[in-house]
Amino acid sequence: MMVRGFLCALLVLGGAACDSGDAADEGSPDATSLTTAGVTAGADASSGGPGSTTGDASGGTTSGPGTSTGDDEPVEPPVIFDFGQFPDVDGSFCGAPNPVNCDDEDDDPWHAIGLNCAAGPQVEGSFSGDPDQIYVHEGNFGTSDEFPPREGEKFVILSSGIASEMVTTVGGTIGTSMGGGNLPDLPDPMTRVPVSGTETCADNPALVGTGDCSNTIDVQYAQGGTANDLAYMRLSAEVPANTFGFTYDFAFFSVEYPVYYQTQYNDMYVAWLESEAWTGNISFDEFGSPISLNAGFLDFKDVPGGAFNDPECAAGCSAPELAGTAAQGHAGTRWLTTNAPVVPGEQIEVYFAIFDLADTALDSAVIVDNWLWTCDGGPPVTIPG
Repeated sequence: MMVRGFLCALLVLGGAACDSGDAADEGSPDATSLTTAGVTAGADASSGGPGSTTGDASGGTTSGPGTSTGDDEPVEPPVIFDFGQFPDVDGSFCGAPNPVNCDDEDDDPWHAIGLNCAAGPQVEGSFSGDPDQIYVHEGNFGTSDEFPPREGEKFVILSSGIASEMVTTVGGTIGTSMGGGNLPDLPDPMTRVPVSGTETCADNPALVGTGDCSNTIDVQYAQGGTANDLAYMRLSAEVPANTFGFTYDFAFFSVEYPVYYQTQYNDMYVAWLESEAWTGNISFDEFGSPISLNAGFLDFKDVPGGAFNDPECAAGCSAPELAGTAAQGHAGTRWLTTNAPVVPGEQIEVYFAIFDLADTALDSAVIVDNWLWTCDGGPPVTIPG
């Protein structure tokens, strides 16, 4: 509970005995914490990290709960609460700010993902691309219950084409050239260049800042050679004190499937982090692959008539989860959650980037929602949402 440390400190200053906390209340994740629990494949399969220390699991001093002062009658613990933002008596606490929801107020894309609300976490945000490549959508994505907003009532759609068509053109083969492109590499500070042929930054932190720490972008990017119709959201923020990570939710869809599956038209989504802890891609599928048409594990494939170039769906696949969207008759992932590391007090940049590869025809899109600062560190991981 969050009021514990503050009142506990007041009790100590007033001469009263006070419990120093228990293991479940001193920064370890629980059902109400702002962390993402679990570990899965990513650039590295580890999670947790600085800021997740626990308190004294023994129950504190001889005046704490369940102990005795020497008399036969046990001493009742004081009634205390926990304000969370105040340090507990031992000085450890999680500084990740609580989220504030305000996407019912307008169609601001930063509000839609849980940022820049009054009294909530603040960032400097910008968008690069054609204005039609970003769209704030209210309610479920499609007619199934698979893709509701992850916080509030809205989320952002980014597309290599016209983003709103993802919800207005059901089952279509949408594809619009948005201008620009033929990029042999991504614009700075993003890059397809891996940091090493044998190591990621999880293996060797000294590689941070020398390229893509995950080594996941280049192999997939090279299949198409050049990026086209690039669009991205960029945020810059100072990491709050005692905050060691952040999470956000996303899902990827492509109408390139099934006809151009496993070809050079390998559209991609890249989430790039610029941090002292990591530079490079932070979002993967459940198996650690980058998010692209060819590499990504597509949870939902909707080809009742069969896909000649996908043995898994040669006899047909059905995905009612995609009903009511442009991905109907095509493919996409489920909601996924990425957790990435940061350093308290540093200035970070994050880019959510979507683009076509090799051509400008047939579009792909990503939906983004639910940014949270957390107390988890460790290399980036992505888990099913």
